[in-house]
Amino acid sequence: MKVFTGIWRLFLVLLIILGIIVVLSLLFPFCKRKGKARWIRRLSRWALAVLGIRFTMKGKVPDERALNGRIPDGPGYLVCANHVSFADIFVLDAVLPCRFVAKKEIAAWPVFGWISKGVDTLFIDRQNRRAVLEIGNMMREAVEEGTNVLFFPEGTTSNGERLRPFYANLFQVAASSGAPVLPVCLRYTQGGERTTIPSYVDNTPLFTVIKRIVFSHGLGVEVTVLPVINSKGKDRHQISLEAARMMSAALGVEDETVLKEKVRLERLQSLAPKADKA
Repeated sequence: MKVFTGIWRLFLVLLIILGIIVVLSLLFPFCKRKGKARWIRRLSRWALAVLGIRFTMKGKVPDERALNGRIPDGPGYLVCANHVSFADIFVLDAVLPCRFVAKKEIAAWPVFGWISKGVDTLFIDRQNRRAVLEIGNMMREAVEEGTNVLFFPEGTTSNGERLRPFYANLFQVAASSGAPVLPVCLRYTQGGERTTIPSYVDNTPLFTVIKRIVFSHGLGVEVTVLPVINSKGKDRHQISLEAARMMSAALGVEDETVLKEKVRLERLQSLAPKADKA
């Protein structure tokens, strides 16, 4: 029965991918933003159901207008979340349609790269410092016009059992625009207990992760929408620290960002005398 269920789910995964392609190709060109947001939320929840991941949510998005993908009088939310799996995209879009910031390699992925482009993903080359500045400008323009933009401040995935130290760079978008920051936590479970099944453990290939998910039973994802962070008057490091503190507490894991910040400040202090002597 378990094997049959897994094979059936794999077939449904193919169908939902085809459905997404049809919607993006035939309906999106004629949809207004609100219509696109509804389709994105609907397809995302269907995708989770097909994968066999039960979706539960704690908290809510404060401004319900954001559920349409854009707050008319702006600014939009700068959403930050922990990153565990490819399924995160479906989970987060089921909560709040956003423009995602993703590594540029995803644009070249078969099918998923095309879908990512179709939903206006912002691609970033993290190895290129200038590219980071350019993506920051694009993010700021988007949130200032009222669009929700989401990024993963860890800069990579974890297995879901920790929250990696945050990179503060993209929090500069909130610091310079005054956009509210909305932290969101994802916790994948099996039988109610934390699990690593949906994660990219040891750089597992995408299809292997999909197969592992659909052949598993009792998977769920708990989404916690935390209180909004007011970014006005704060720099990127302060915002990053506040988001990491809230998210690590919600996930029940160590706050590794505060340790990283301590090292950064100690390094700056060690350089200060040298600068004075110079």
